[in-house]
Amino acid sequence: MKNFLLLCLLGISLSAFPSTAADIPSGPPPLPKVLQIFREEVKVGRSAAHVKVEKGYVAAMAKASWPTHYLAMTSVTGPSEAWFLTGYASFAAWEKDRDASDANAALTAELDGLGVKDGEVLSNATSLVALWREDLSPEASVDVAKARYLRVITYRVRPGHENDFAEAAKIVRAAYAKANIASGWAVYQVFGGMPGPTFLVLVPMKSMDEIDAGIDRSGALREAEGPENEKALARLSGEGYNAVESNLFVFSPPMSYPSKEFAARNPGFWTPKPPAKPAAETKKEAKPAEKK
Repeated sequence: MKNFLLLCLLGISLSAFPSTAADIPSGPPPLPKVLQIFREEVKVGRSAAHVKVEKGYVAAMAKASWPTHYLAMTSVTGPSEAWFLTGYASFAAWEKDRDASDANAALTAELDGLGVKDGEVLSNATSLVALWREDLSPEASVDVAKARYLRVITYRVRPGHENDFAEAAKIVRAAYAKANIASGWAVYQVFGGMPGPTFLVLVPMKSMDEIDAGIDRSGALREAEGPENEKALARLSGEGYNAVESNLFVFSPPMSYPSKEFAARNPGFWTPKPPAKPAAETKKEAKPAEKK
């Protein structure tokens, strides 16, 4: 059974969800402290079949009126993967949700059946959990509901060099603030599920032109950092990191189970209306029979 029957990722409130757009707060709620990522490696040529199976999960959750939610995204770069993202207020909240799902026999049976079908289109699956590093993340809010893409930058840090990463993150954060460049990313430190120390920097984007904008403003950031900090970043990177990997993902509304509040922040993307059916052609009037 999949381990993502939880609260929604990055921007889902932990309180009661409003039912109308008018009740939605003007800004996104705070990030979850605990983030679980369920990674599925999809067999080549089986992506469409995988989407069909995942729609079954969404339907099962909706039928059960399950109160927890998740987001799905698929890889644009890197291996052919689908990631399922959920957030918790604490590890205790995670445990409570797992216990509730295990106690629901009907839902568990349905999800187990879907798991068999899922296994036919997957080559592997892994789960990891990470903790939000609020001290390393910028103060600007992150609104994943408004995003279409998520860039995931993975920093594999040498043991004993966690402080090097922390120092580098603070230098970059200060440079963005000094250059007066709007920033919106979140730093999570992996707690379990992959070799550590590992940090994930999650960067939501509305479109790929934000990558172009980031390249264009790199000079302004270097100027804001200053020569000394630029040298410090090079040293910290060289001494502290084993590897840095950046990959781009696109969110998949059909495979996601967002809350009503979350979807209402960007309904055109998360809950698009089905295309209108073409109007029936008006029957041509029969021509009167010609007189002989």
